[in-house]
Amino acid sequence: MRRILLLILTILATGLHAQVVNVEAMRGLTGNEPGTHGVLDGSFYFGGTQAMLLRLSTSANFRKTVGKESYYGIFNGNLSTRVGGDAILFEQNGFVHGRYNIELDDRWTGELFFQWQSNKPMRIAQRFNYGGGPRFQAINTKSVNFFLSPLVMYELDIESVTGVFESVLRMSTYMSLDLLLKEKYRWNTIAYYQPQILEWDDVRVVINSRFSTPISPRLNLTVSGNLNYDAYPAGTDVPNFTYGVNSGISWRF
Repeated sequence: MRRILLLILTILATGLHAQVVNVEAMRGLTGNEPGTHGVLDGSFYFGGTQAMLLRLSTSANFRKTVGKESYYGIFNGNLSTRVGGDAILFEQNGFVHGRYNIELDDRWTGELFFQWQSNKPMRIAQRFNYGGGPRFQAINTKSVNFFLSPLVMYELDIESVTGVFESVLRMSTYMSLDLLLKEKYRWNTIAYYQPQILEWDDVRVVINSRFSTPISPRLNLTVSGNLNYDAYPAGTDVPNFTYGVNSGISWRF
């Protein structure tokens, strides 16, 4: 049954997208026990761009750990409504994200990742990202974890408005604070800084926060918000600043 649900969500996601992944929230949700674990999410989103009204979202996160190596996968799909002329248009967006993680010692890990995305509301026909680098756990206590990760990322963009291809090399540095409150409430905030290398005015900044509270041992109520800045967005009708709020249900298996 679990495999069937995961397959359904994967199929939905591969035809659809969101933006930058809150990878540390994903790690916190799937845990660190050996074996295969995952989380299924369903949520309602309001915000985004000046024209977006709402978004319905579904996602599947999973992790497989063997020894010091971990493999992560995220599949996400969304159905958005936006105002287009005199009519309400329905637009799909989604992404597929994969990540490989190997423990080097108690505080350092090495990471490789790839991501494919398509986002009609943000005027991104397709975007491919590949990258890697180190990850450092600066604070590690029972209730507080703080991570720094200076990654480097290659990006290939195909804009939906012009059809132009853009190939750039970016930093993808992030900082993440993960809090476990009263042993059951989890708060995670991650901030990405993504300038184009040697073109420092072409920068993206993303801040994402997620709060979850348990309903049952496997079910959680989640609320998350994001604030994005892109110095050169893909479409002329897309603002530099975008934002949004999600709320939904999360099931861990």
